[in-house]
Amino acid sequence: MMTGVRLLSMLAISLIIASIPVNGYAHEPSGQHETTHDTREAAMQAQHERMENFRSAAQTLCDAIIRNDSRMTMEGTEQLRKSLEGHEKDVPHKNRQHAKEFHALYVELGKRTEKMKAAIRSNDLSKAAASYGQVLAVCAACHKKFRD
Repeated sequence: MMTGVRLLSMLAISLIIASIPVNGYAHEPSGQHETTHDTREAAMQAQHERMENFRSAAQTLCDAIIRNDSRMTMEGTEQLRKSLEGHEKDVPHKNRQHAKEFHALYVELGKRTEKMKAAIRSNDLSKAAASYGQVLAVCAACHKKFRD
């Protein structure tokens, strides 16, 4: 059973996630002048949709962990994993010269999601909650470095 401090931490993290803006300003990635404006816009829109799907999955996971609902937690983890698909074409909003690091954060996010899924499969929601925090730590690091 989660302690009151963990529960409050999870709720605070959920509020932070819910407040993360999904739509941002589309920026032109350096070295991509030859692509059309429509192509860049479509790529940025896909990226924003992916982040909205990720935010939704994170909210589902938070609710599931708080409710101690293993089935819902597994569904949220799968939703989270699927939201990461296609990130290879994403570009950061800022610090584009560090695009490899940006994509490495996506890879790390995938690894941490798999660890969380393993904790859920073992029916250890306390461990899953801690893993969830580790997933959100990647979110925070990425947004700090790469969001406007």
